[in-house]
Amino acid sequence: MLKEERHQYILNRINQNYRIYITALSSELGVSDDTLRRDLAELDELGLLTKVHGGAIARSGIPVEFTDRLNTGIAGKQQMATKVIPLFSPGDIVLMDGGTSNLEVARQIPVDAELSIYTNSFPIVNVLMHHPNLELIFLGGKVFPSSQVTVGVSVFQALQTIRPDWLVLGISNVHPHQGLTGPDREEAMMKRLMMERAQKRIILADSHKLNTAEAYSVASLGDIDYLVTEDSKVDYIRQNWPKSSYQVL
Repeated sequence: MLKEERHQYILNRINQNYRIYITALSSELGVSDDTLRRDLAELDELGLLTKVHGGAIARSGIPVEFTDRLNTGIAGKQQMATKVIPLFSPGDIVLMDGGTSNLEVARQIPVDAELSIYTNSFPIVNVLMHHPNLELIFLGGKVFPSSQVTVGVSVFQALQTIRPDWLVLGISNVHPHQGLTGPDREEAMMKRLMMERAQKRIILADSHKLNTAEAYSVASLGDIDYLVTEDSKVDYIRQNWPKSSYQVL
């Protein structure tokens, strides 16, 4: 089989199954593991998949840069944000991760809302800093430019001191079987700690994020309380995704 034919076979398999393994491909294609490792490395460099230990996973189509994501799915983000705001009650402590969907939630928080909000997101701080009744706490740390958030040891230490009522987690990939994943190891570790600290956890995922996954695991769907999506996707998730304890809004 020619290299181009192998590459097409690999891409077809990963589009069908999300994850592929070198051992299985070697048996199916009758080529060596080393040959397949080179194939996967080439396809990774072309941006067509993500090479991981033992194989590869499908690559999300979500833009990496925050400024690029600002201009995608605007109507869907606005629709999702309207479902989140009624969940909050006066006096609640809310931990808001970064992300453009979460930024829309921040924009829709009423100006007279009485909440305590912790965030590591520069854009969210900019939106909320003039709300007179909010207690707004910024979690400072190392700047992660592509997401316009802070990460690192100081953020981890600050998270250990709070127990928020709500977490609004920024996530780029939500898959019915792989759960919540992301493309960056350090950011995924921080998101896992956010999940551990919060009492209730909200995920916003529009159609661009659904059925996609990246290399680093954050949590399973069973770890969240609310999966908020566009109206057009609610029935699809309820009917086709594995049943769990989370509510789909």
